[in-house]
Amino acid sequence: MPRASVRFETRDYAWVAERDSVGFMGMTDFGEVEFLITADALAELHDPELDGIDPETAMEVFVERETDIHRIARREFVKRLGGEPPILLTSADLDD
Repeated sequence: MPRASVRFETRDYAWVAERDSVGFMGMTDFGEVEFLITADALAELHDPELDGIDPETAMEVFVERETDIHRIARREFVKRLGGEPPILLTSADLDD
């Protein structure tokens, strides 16, 4: 069975205040790739009616939806043909 283009370790994330995002790393056959998912995207994952989300809640949402976020990140990595890191995931990237 082929390996995924990007693999993730669960529970490997941190709040990135200057980007108002949660940062996490993916591993490819060519090395590590940095990803960021914005607080707005996390708010939408949590409740599409929310206008914003505080850092603590963003981190909680990341933990609750980590598997979905990794799936989105993997899809976007392939769609963008890798791209320049960090790969920024926004609300626009949540749609399948």
